[in-house]
Amino acid sequence: MIRMKTHKTHLSQLIALTSLFGASAYALAQQQTQEEAPSLETLEVVSDAISTPSYSDLEKEPKVGKMDVPVEEQPYSVSVVDRSFIEDSGAKTIQDALLYTPGVYAGGFGFDTRIDSAKVRGVDAGRYLDGLRQIYGSYNTVRTNVYALESIEVLKGPSSMLYGQGDLGGIINSVSKLPKEESEGEIWAQYGTFNRKQLAVDVTGPATENGELLYRLVALGRDSDTQVDYVEDDGYQISPSLTWRPSDSTSVSLLLNRQENKGQVSAQFLPQAGTLDPGSQGYIGSERFVGEPGWDRYDREKTEATLFLDHQLNESWGVSATARYTRSSTENREHWVRIPSVPDANGEVARTIYTADAETRIFNFDARLEGDIDFGITRHQIIVGADRQDARWEQSNYFYGYGLGGTFDVYDPQYGNLNDSVITPSDRPDNEIEQFGLYVADHIEIGPVVVSAGLRHDWAENRRLNLTGADTVSDEEATTGRAGVMYRFDNGLSPYISYAEAFSMNLGTDGTASANTLKPTTGEQQEAGIKYVSPDRSLGVTAAYFDIEQKNRVSDGSTPGGVEQTGGVIHGWELQVNKRWQQFETQLAYTDMNAKDDVSGNRLPFVAERQASWWNQLYLGSNWRFGAGVRYVGDNVGSGGAPRVPSVTLYDAMIGYMWRNWDFSVDAKNLADEEYITWCRYEGGDCGYGERRTVNANARYRF
Repeated sequence: MIRMKTHKTHLSQLIALTSLFGASAYALAQQQTQEEAPSLETLEVVSDAISTPSYSDLEKEPKVGKMDVPVEEQPYSVSVVDRSFIEDSGAKTIQDALLYTPGVYAGGFGFDTRIDSAKVRGVDAGRYLDGLRQIYGSYNTVRTNVYALESIEVLKGPSSMLYGQGDLGGIINSVSKLPKEESEGEIWAQYGTFNRKQLAVDVTGPATENGELLYRLVALGRDSDTQVDYVEDDGYQISPSLTWRPSDSTSVSLLLNRQENKGQVSAQFLPQAGTLDPGSQGYIGSERFVGEPGWDRYDREKTEATLFLDHQLNESWGVSATARYTRSSTENREHWVRIPSVPDANGEVARTIYTADAETRIFNFDARLEGDIDFGITRHQIIVGADRQDARWEQSNYFYGYGLGGTFDVYDPQYGNLNDSVITPSDRPDNEIEQFGLYVADHIEIGPVVVSAGLRHDWAENRRLNLTGADTVSDEEATTGRAGVMYRFDNGLSPYISYAEAFSMNLGTDGTASANTLKPTTGEQQEAGIKYVSPDRSLGVTAAYFDIEQKNRVSDGSTPGGVEQTGGVIHGWELQVNKRWQQFETQLAYTDMNAKDDVSGNRLPFVAERQASWWNQLYLGSNWRFGAGVRYVGDNVGSGGAPRVPSVTLYDAMIGYMWRNWDFSVDAKNLADEEYITWCRYEGGDCGYGERRTVNANARYRF
């Protein structure tokens, strides 16, 4: 067992990493060159299917899964959401940006000011930023601002071979904006529904005449109400970055990020009686706020630094590394309806009062040797790497007053019944995770045949630092792998099959008298699919069938306050079609799966098994563009298989006009203003509303 105690400061680790690996521009390979107006003459494949310059104008393929291999040539399912689609679809968050991605159930927990909820193939997805894990614990950091991103990559299925312990369904990796060689910039002003006001700037280019030093500055400020009364979503972000290129073979990029959001929690955890079902006085509106104005708050901040290094040793070999240090904190003061609860004849319910201050400190790095070599009739793209996760998250001023927050009329709210005198805060145990992994992967081309395989070994330790008694420790080793084979026909059709494994540590005990430590969640996936790109690159199709088996999945147990570990079986298929006819492009996505607990046979909760989406965009002349989309989200169930939350169909639209350096647009989500429930916890428990209609007007001045 390799012990992974950190004896150096994080600053010294960054310096040591810099001197060891030279210089890198790992994320420079992910950068996009944006044009002032969409060019409709050429097409480049940058996702599971074709993409046009209006949605992606990459100079080279994105690095997906740590290997510089085009997505169409990987025997695995990968989707990429580029910058142009984020803007044209009016995505305000990562959650919004994933709404049209097959295999992804985004927004399953409705409108939320805290997190970007998304499941991939029925399982919670790991969250990564620039290839490093980003989220540890819960509600202790600021969500990533989608404006600061160049693209979002979704790797479907197990990715433990490349990223260590991770979720079985896949990972969502956000790619940050970094400096570009050419000078460009924009100023963006937005005004929209719920008095949303936002101003942002993004400028980049050479900082010196010889281009040795490049810079970029991304900054944003927002003042906004929300669909929930008394809930605001204000915030700012400033992200400067510099790239130093002392030679053609070496570059170093440093990205700093400071974010702060202020407001309240939008999720009010309203009772099922009055939301999904009629209550004593009908239905409770999605605008209902059950807290206390002026007392409830959810304030969060984050400061982080990321270092990218890349050095080309020769024509065939290079070294790359990414390292990031993050420190974040939140202050949460909140009320919600006691769960379970049914409003009485007068509409009265008891409230729970809750307080918590949370903080995280994270240092992660990934370093690898990359080779691109020919050996006989074979071509190899090889990576040999090591990575480390070192995170600690803690909670103080914690108080959970179940039903102690005073009574509240959910139909005719009267505020001012604050019962904060019951609060007796305490500290909670801290949590730590330390993991070190070694991995090797090879992407082999033998004529039309592609063979991709990799193997990894991890040493991982999760620790709960209990306030009294011995710490709770989960100490594990794991070896995971993946392999895939693809055949590329001359007509553009590429069938493939693949296999992948995953493991994820679980911290805590099962709640029984013996307090057994939870076992790691493990699983495997078999996948078969096809990828097709037409000779003129105007049509792209991907289809995949997957079969996932999950072991030791953590679920609510029969013991009060405890949990149990069961399994899950998920199988299904995905389809994405992209087609372009001159000035018109269309994108169709469909997901159909069956996700069940292998013990009870119940459906897995909080995930729609069937989804369909269709996005279309039309260009008229060189100025006008129109977009329209429809999203069908199938029904889902709560824990234990009930209640059933019905399906919903939603409509989105946009219109844009370019004039000289100006780009004006209006985008709308949930155009019909459907008021709908997205989830319920269990039968008789609490439920949450989806996002109501939002309309935003945008003015961009590009230079």
